[in-house]
Amino acid sequence: MSRLFLLCLFLLAGCSGGAVVFAPTQPPPDLSPLRYSHPGGAFTVVLPRNWSVYEQHTTVLASAAFAEPGTDEPMLRLGVINLGRPVDSSFLAELLDRYQTVIRSDAGRYTEVDRQAMGDGSWRLSGLRQTLGGFTEQVNTFIQRAGNFIGVAEVIIPNDPLRLVNLQQIVNSFTINTDSVLQATEPETLAQLGAGGLEVIHLSTWTTPAGVFFITGEVANLGNTLVTDVPLRAVLRTPEGLPVAEAVDVAMGYGIPPGGFAPFSLRFGQGQPALTATFELELGGVDWTPEIERTIYGAERLTWTDASQVEGDGSLVVTGGATNIGAEVARDLRAVVTVFDTTGNVIAAGFNDFAPVLNPNESAPFRLAIPEMGGQPANYILTVQGLP
Repeated sequence: MSRLFLLCLFLLAGCSGGAVVFAPTQPPPDLSPLRYSHPGGAFTVVLPRNWSVYEQHTTVLASAAFAEPGTDEPMLRLGVINLGRPVDSSFLAELLDRYQTVIRSDAGRYTEVDRQAMGDGSWRLSGLRQTLGGFTEQVNTFIQRAGNFIGVAEVIIPNDPLRLVNLQQIVNSFTINTDSVLQATEPETLAQLGAGGLEVIHLSTWTTPAGVFFITGEVANLGNTLVTDVPLRAVLRTPEGLPVAEAVDVAMGYGIPPGGFAPFSLRFGQGQPALTATFELELGGVDWTPEIERTIYGAERLTWTDASQVEGDGSLVVTGGATNIGAEVARDLRAVVTVFDTTGNVIAAGFNDFAPVLNPNESAPFRLAIPEMGGQPANYILTVQGLP
């Protein structure tokens, strides 16, 4: 069984709230082009070296998503599969129709508006997509063939003409390696490429006045099944790529339902080593398999109220109560709080287990304190989960 492996590379951001930073002053970022090669060798692409990359590598799919500095929404997604047989023109035409109406993961939120054959034999498929936030964005999808291989490039079209030109140059550099060892698969594997699966969003890096370094954010479940106990691992590296520190944790809460979110908080108690320039964030991992059959109680069986205040020591305290409105006993109730700043990024998160058993129609109070935050809190989200 293939397992999800995502690898994220981010340049360390400046810390907020007057935090102490131990890293030395860095020279201006190197914006020169970098030839990126997927770890599985299935494709290469040339793009600015300061872009973030989210990699996915299974036995049947090689893909990567790329985001511009300071953003958490990938502008470009690339994927390659091996169909195990030559792709002739008639099969490619059928594949285009299947991809646009059935295979693509956002098919229910996507409308094609134009289709054009390109000079290099690829096709450009233009369309509009409704985002999870209810907005409309323009998406261009390029599909090309090389021997037994199919490559897909999905681009979110920006309003800035200069950014659009840069994206066009990047897409034109997308090259499939037909010597890749990808196993043969069906076109439906490409459904894993789009805005599905797991993604890291609303990422922040910050340091407390005492020198403790944090990486905080959310894991978004954009797939169609529940995922549980999602592991995360962050590695701080030098400019040469050498590891200098590591932290591991799991996304908070018992699980992330389809369309749901869960915060995480990776803590480096020793602070940010002086030679740190970048970090890698691994979501999932080759040894992790989500327990998709697990039952978790959420808002369909539990209701809750909450209130908050900032204490004199600067900590955020959230209090409230949860009620079991279901017909069955709920146990091991867990309250999870995600704290955001004015830009919508996660600056703190925490959880508290507060009721071992909660019978139908019973209520239980909870209290959760967040002592350290990476900036001024502007909003928070509270969720409560339990087990049957």
